[in-house]
Amino acid sequence: MFRTAAVVYLLLGASMTWRFGFTAYDPAHRPWGAGAGLLALVVGAFLLRRARWAIGLSAIGAAIIAMAAAVAAPVMHGPVILAFAAVAIVFGLYAAMAGRVLLERGENA
Repeated sequence: MFRTAAVVYLLLGASMTWRFGFTAYDPAHRPWGAGAGLLALVVGAFLLRRARWAIGLSAIGAAIIAMAAAVAAPVMHGPVILAFAAVAIVFGLYAAMAGRVLLERGENA
């Protein structure tokens, strides 16, 4: 589960870093976009190592996206409602499972 999330973070971070850092796209938001891209790259790299803080950050981000999709779904029209509902469910499940990994104790504790 965390390898897939790490790959998504690495691809998103590389895309954002390239787009905002090395092209002339939206110069007004260049510091924010490049910074967010670098943060996504770092979180993705540490998700591959299963660092607890990276799992926590990815769980918080997934929970925010799930809530935003759940709030936006009733406003949409047509089949987009199903896409937003699917995003809300998948990201909510990831946040719940990541939270469970963070909160579980060791076998010897």
